[in-house]
Amino acid sequence: MLSEITLGPWEIVMVVFALLPWIVLVPFALIDSIRSPRLTVVQKFAWIVFIIIAPYLGAIVYLLWGRKQKMV
Repeated sequence: MLSEITLGPWEIVMVVFALLPWIVLVPFALIDSIRSPRLTVVQKFAWIVFIIIAPYLGAIVYLLWGRKQKMV
């Protein structure tokens, strides 16, 4: 059954654009949140959980807002 599935060029482009954030942004956001000296341990844990639960949204929100977050 799986051998009958074929992807055309536009489907391949769509798959690449869907996987690209997963391959690039999510690991970058995870590593950056872990290594950030400005975040507390609790903040790091919260960001990591958020990025893992909602990878696309979590990574984008972290990169736009979380990197600017300061320790309280």
